[in-house]
Amino acid sequence: MDQKELDNLRSRTDAKIRYAQVHLEELKEKGILGGDDFDRAHQESFLYHLLGAKETFLIELNVYYSGGLANKYLTAGKLRDALKVKGIVSNELVELYLLERDENSWLFHAKEMRDYSTHVSYVKRKYHLGGQADRQVWLRNPKTDKNVERHFVDEFEDWLVSMKEMLERLRNSARNQIDNS
Repeated sequence: MDQKELDNLRSRTDAKIRYAQVHLEELKEKGILGGDDFDRAHQESFLYHLLGAKETFLIELNVYYSGGLANKYLTAGKLRDALKVKGIVSNELVELYLLERDENSWLFHAKEMRDYSTHVSYVKRKYHLGGQADRQVWLRNPKTDKNVERHFVDEFEDWLVSMKEMLERLRNSARNQIDNS
């Protein structure tokens, strides 16, 4: 494993997290969010960078496990298949797979919203005026058509924290698995 290459890849993954944070902070600074272009552009950019961190992490896993795949078209499935040929199971890939398919998980919602807003249209939203949820904007998952019942800025903040924690934990897991093999 080339440490310089790995450091560069980690740096790129970490940059995607920082970029998502920039967009989130700008949304917070704006205050009232009414669905204008600023709001939607930042929402889509946040999701793009948040999921981009997960996708660049796959390249890290390819290096950790010496998967040998080219970075350009690397996917979790292609990496899983390449490792399977070598008799290797990546617990990190298994966790990502399960989390992305769990309709109650933050990663499932983030991925569905990112994919939909990238390829189809903006993510539907529900505005609240008055009551306990006054001035909150809830996003609707395009696949399940269910609202994520929190103000999306608060939800995004939690997703960002979850992504940071998950990536660090999975990096440690991959390093430990490699060190113990």
